[in-house]
Amino acid sequence: MNWNQMKLRLKFGSVVPKSEGNFSFGIICGLLISIVLWISIIGWIMLIFK
Repeated sequence: MNWNQMKLRLKFGSVVPKSEGNFSFGIICGLLISIVLWISIIGWIMLIFK
């Protein structure tokens, strides 16, 4: 990580002081992605054992 990336990271961290909103947004995005993955995995299993 060079100096410009570190400055950008520090600036972004100071722009977003509260981390609770970002944390809940990350949990929601993770749940949506995992639901899509589970649906695709179940679909593949049903195709294999048809």
